[in-house]
Formats: sequence, structure tokens, C-alpha cells
Amino acid sequence: MRTLVFQGYMWGYILSKANKTFTINKLNKTGKSKEKLELMDKIILKCTKNLIKISGADLIVTGTENIPLDEPVLYVANHQGNMDIPILYSTAPQTMAFVAKKEMEKIPLLGFWMKERGCVFIDRDNARSSLKSINQAIESLKSGHSIAIFPEGTRSKGPQIGDFKSGSLRIAIKSGVKVIPVTIKDSYKLISEKGRNTPAQVSVHYSDPIDSREFKDTNELATAVLAQINKYL
Repeated sequence: MRTLVFQGYMWGYILSKANKTFTINKLNKTGKSKEKLELMDKIILKCTKNLIKISGADLIVTGTENIPLDEPVLYVANHQGNMDIPILYSTAPQTMAFVAKKEMEKIPLLGFWMKERGCVFIDRDNARSSLKSINQAIESLKSGHSIAIFPEGTRSKGPQIGDFKSGSLRIAIKSGVKVIPVTIKDSYKLISEKGRNTPAQVSVHYSDPIDSREFKDTNELATAVLAQINKYL
């Protein structure tokens, strides 16, 4: 029953906000990007917080005081399950866009919302397209917008951390922003392989910022970030 309520709410909410696309397009045409982001964050936050509540997630959040609020940052997190994006979006003291796989852009309405919120879609099978997306993320950070990435590229679906792709941290080094390592623990328990929703306690820890300007090599930066994520896993 919980699974049906979860899925029903998520898609019902997205459909109920379809009429907002006209407002968003109007704000785009008039150049009111700040107002657009404020509207979208309000809508998205309500959805993600309710999804967390419906999922039965008992969140323990620590380290939010470590995040600088007067500058854009790159959140770098491990990726255990489907709830990681709602969890990050709802618990960080500043909202962010995400680097996501290309397939998500094609999902009706959801893809539109993600694109308009500034999410960057990467096609890992197309090197030229991936480079273009990475440059887009770099420019977004330089423009003052925080972004979150999952260097594993896919869900680990368990407590372990998968292959940590250090190249994704080029985004931080090229933009010169601080990196916030984020440890997400036990989120994989919330949604099973078969899509069944089960309540679980999930912990999220935001570690001290790592200044990317002190690194010229993505492997060294990745090692430092991964060490912090592992410390609280």
C-alpha cells in the first residue's frame, strides 16, 4: 500500500503542476530567471519533502553547518538508491541542480522540470556530448548556482560505494568552487529492486568543504572527497 501511495503521489503531484509550465515559459521570456528558480524550488521542495514522509524515511541529518551559504558549491555524494535526489534536495540548506543521466531528460514533465531547474544531462556513451554537459555545469557553478553530482554514475543499491569516477570532479576544479562531500547511508533500504517501498532510518552527513583550488588533479581531489564520504558511511 505504501508503494502505491508513494508512486501515486509523485506522479499525481507532477501532473497537478503541469499548468505551471505556462508561468515558467513566461518567466523565461521576460528574463526573470531568479523568480523562476524561486517558484520551482518552492514546488519541488514541497514534493520532495512529502515523498520522504510517505516513504517512511527517518532522516538523521548532520553537518549542515559546514556548508557556506554565500557561494555556490559542488555537492558530491555516494549514490545508494532512488531517494537520494529527494533526500539531498530536502536536507541541504541551499537548493541545487543535479547532474543526471541523459535518459531522465526524456521522462515526460519530470524531464522538463529538471531541465528548467538547471539540471545537466550527461550521455556517457557520447564523449563530445558529455564534454558539452560538463562545460555547462562549470558555467552554471560560475554563475552562482550550486550543483550536486553522484560520481558513481549509478546506484550501488547497497552499502558499498561503486566505481568512483574521478573525471566528474573536473567540474569543481575548472569552476574553482568548494566541494561538499555528502555521505548518504542506508537510503537503498527505502526502495527495493522490485520498487517496493519500506520505511528505514537514513543518515545524511555534510562534511567540511574541500577547496578545489588546492587541487590540480582530479584523482587527488576524488581521493580526498571519497575519504570523507567513507568516514561517515
